Amino acid sequence: MRRSALVAVMLLSAGAPLPGQTLSQRFQQLYTFGDCGQPLCLTVNSSVHGQHFVPSVTQGEHNMLAFITGSIGASLANLPFVAGSGGVTFHFENGAPVATSVSAGPLFAERAQTLGKGRVVAGVNVNGISMDNIRGVQLNNLVSRFTHQNVGGAELGDPAFENDVIEVRTNLRLNLFVTSLFASYGLLDNVDVGVLVPLVRASMSGHSEAEVQPFEEPTPHLFGTAQNPSEFADAAASGSSTGLGDVALRIKANLHQGKSAGFALVGDVRLPTGDSANFLGSGATSVRVLGVLTGRSGSFAPHLNGGYAFRSGNNQNNSVIGTIGFDQLFSQSVTLAVDVITDFQTGTSKLVLPAPVVFEQPVRRRVNLTDIPDSRDNIVDAAVGLKTQFAGDYRAITNLLLPLNVGGMRPRFVWTMGVERSF
Repeated sequence: MRRSALVAVMLLSAGAPLPGQTLSQRFQQLYTFGDCGQPLCLTVNSSVHGQHFVPSVTQGEHNMLAFITGSIGASLANLPFVAGSGGVTFHFENGAPVATSVSAGPLFAERAQTLGKGRVVAGVNVNGISMDNIRGVQLNNLVSRFTHQNVGGAELGDPAFENDVIEVRTNLRLNLFVTSLFASYGLLDNVDVGVLVPLVRASMSGHSEAEVQPFEEPTPHLFGTAQNPSEFADAAASGSSTGLGDVALRIKANLHQGKSAGFALVGDVRLPTGDSANFLGSGATSVRVLGVLTGRSGSFAPHLNGGYAFRSGNNQNNSVIGTIGFDQLFSQSVTLAVDVITDFQTGTSKLVLPAPVVFEQPVRRRVNLTDIPDSRDNIVDAAVGLKTQFAGDYRAITNLLLPLNVGGMRPRFVWTMGVERSF
C-alpha cells in the first residue's frame, strides 16, 4: 500500500495541466481554421465576412462545442464507484467476530454487510477508458454544420450568401487512465465510512476537415488568404493533463443482518475536486442515496441496489440509479462478481443539442447542425469481474465493464485492474 501511495503522488506531481491552455481550449482548436484565433473565423475578407460563422460555434446556451465538452463532464460524473466492503465481513456476538459473508464481495455494487468495528479494507485500482461514441455516433466521424449570421433582411437567407453552410468532419480521440486509491473503515459494528481518491490522466487528440458548402457560386466565404483562397481547410489539436479527479466520501449503515439476508443504507458524495476544463473531473457535486438488499445461499450472494443521484452540474441531470447482480465464491480464493448497472435521467435533459436552422429565403429549407440524435443519456452497463485471494489478505481485482445501450459519451468497454487488502 505504501508503494501504491508513492506511485499516486508521483503521478499527481508529474502531470500538470497544459501551460497556458486547457484541454477544453485545445478541443476548440479542432474548429479553428486559419490564423484569426477563433473557431470558424474566415481569413479571406475577414473584415466583411470573417466573423459571420463564429456565433454559431461559441455563442448561445446550446452550441456544439458546449454540448461535446458537457458530454465529457457528464461521462466523468457517471464513472462507477468501487465497492467499499471487500473481503469477508463480520459482526460481533459477545465480543467474538462472526462472519456475515464468505465471498470477497462485488466490485461496483454495494452489499448490506459491514466490515466490523475497527476493520479496514484499502486498495488501489486502475481503469482504462477510451471514449468511442456519443449517443451512438462514432467519435471518429463527428459531423457538425455551422450557419451564417442573419446580417441582411429580417428573414435568414437574404442576401443569398446567408444560405452558405460550413460542414466540419472531426476525428476525436479521448482517453482516460484513472488510478483510484480507496479505503473503508468499520467505524462501528454496523457502520462503515470510506473515501476514494482518483488520479486522472486525460489525453485528447483529433483532426478536423472543414468545407464551405455555398448556396451559389461564387461565394464570399473562403478559407485561406487572398492569394490562396479555398473552400476547404483542416485543423489538428492534441494535449494531455494529469491531476486529482473527483474525490468521493461514503458512509454505510447496516440496519438488519440475518444469516440469509441483510439491508443497509448507503450515502456518498462526489466532490468537484477535479479540473473540469482539463477533463479531470465533472465540475459538479453529486450525492447518492441507496438502499441495499443482500441475500445469501451458501456461497451465492445476490444483491440489489436502488436509489437516487442528485447532481449540481448545469449539464447533468438527477437520476434514478440501480444495480442488480451477484457474487459467487468459486473456490476458496476466487470470487466471480456480475452486475447490471443502470442510471436513468429524471426531468428534461439538461444536455441539449443546438436546434436545426431554418432558412426562409430564397426557398424555405431546414439544416440539421449535427448527426447526433436528440435523445436521453440513460446508462445501462454490465460488469463482469473476479476477485482472487493471494498472499494472505490481499486480493487481485480484474473487471470488464460493457455498455449495453446508447446514451451519452461512452467507451466500447472499461477495463479495471487492482489490488485490495483487509486489515
